[in-house]
Amino acid sequence: MKRCMLLICMVLIVSFPLPGNTQDYEPYDPMEFPAWARNLRRGEILFFGSLPITFAVTGLLMPERRVSEPVRITAALSLSAGIALADYIIGRLQDE
Repeated sequence: MKRCMLLICMVLIVSFPLPGNTQDYEPYDPMEFPAWARNLRRGEILFFGSLPITFAVTGLLMPERRVSEPVRITAALSLSAGIALADYIIGRLQDE
């Protein structure tokens, strides 16, 4: 019974919008941010977006019995940073 009441409360809370700012959404102007900020944001998205894949790859390629956990984490972070850096370099080469 408690679970049923909790589920009903959660559905009601999520269903009704909260009163707040009702202004219309205005999209960002493409030139609103400088190029370095857009590049940094793209790199951030690629870095954090590739982390689940790199953690899975390093977990498969480096079994726990042979390699310690901090090494696997460092390898996954380095691989994600390499992906983001490679995307930045490819973008710079295409711009030229």
